[in-house]
Amino acid sequence: MEEFVEAVSLRQLRALVSVADSASFTGAAEQLGMSQPSVSHLIRRLEAEVGQTLVVRGREISLTGQGQNIADVARRAILAIDAALRECRDNTSLKAGSVNVAVGHVSAATLLPQILHRFQKKHPEIELTVVDCMVEQIRAKLLSHEADIGLGAVTGVDDSKILIEKLWDCGISLFMRDDHPLARRTSIDARLLAELSCIQLNPNAPAWLAISRKLIAANIYPRVEQRVVLVSTAVGMIQAGMGVAMMPRIAEIHMPRGIKGIPLCKPELEWPIAIARLSNHPLSPAAQAFAAVVRATVKETGAASPA
Repeated sequence: MEEFVEAVSLRQLRALVSVADSASFTGAAEQLGMSQPSVSHLIRRLEAEVGQTLVVRGREISLTGQGQNIADVARRAILAIDAALRECRDNTSLKAGSVNVAVGHVSAATLLPQILHRFQKKHPEIELTVVDCMVEQIRAKLLSHEADIGLGAVTGVDDSKILIEKLWDCGISLFMRDDHPLARRTSIDARLLAELSCIQLNPNAPAWLAISRKLIAANIYPRVEQRVVLVSTAVGMIQAGMGVAMMPRIAEIHMPRGIKGIPLCKPELEWPIAIARLSNHPLSPAAQAFAAVVRATVKETGAASPA
């Protein structure tokens, strides 16, 4: 049986189905875009493989009982194969497809809106689902295949299962109300963090842990009075006059009126922006298209940002 399955070709089965549908070798040839002798040859090869006649030749063409059985099964199989191939080609040409993107909260609130706008404009036929999560959850989302690709402040940890492509290191700014005493400065010494009421975003995220280590190395200990997860919560607290918050510099373009960001310095603090994916699992065409839009958006955003 295994030898038979390997010997019979899809072309032979297509020829048999076409002969069954048209009741004619000539009609089958027209359907398949082949010559009539080529169709006859395919049928003879198929009959030789199964060891019996499948097509009754004469003034009228018909199939034997076994020939009809094979044709019925082959027709269903060919329809399924053709549908799968069409779907694959549509995905490749980006006429269809889907991509699930796991996005850390900070990137979701700052960079993602621009990316989504560009992606939907460029690839309107691709279905995109945002999996909003903590940045430290992106790895688990990828491993469980809940997400195809991750976006956020993913650090380059030693992990053979995850491939991280770092796109940009944007600086950290201190965000405050326009009427704050420091609001007119062009930069703020990080040592002042010890004297200010600070709102801390998701302190357990890898990027914030790296920033904390750098501040500690410089003997700087911010006076943290509030710890929150969402950027929107931090913004609300700033508006209420509850303090200042360190956030990526790119957040400034999404801040409401009355809040401004001033770059922190001494030491310079960086916020990584990266895309992540499974290292042993190729990206689908839809996911590749999303990654391309992310790279282009980050590149333009970085070029437009002040040094």
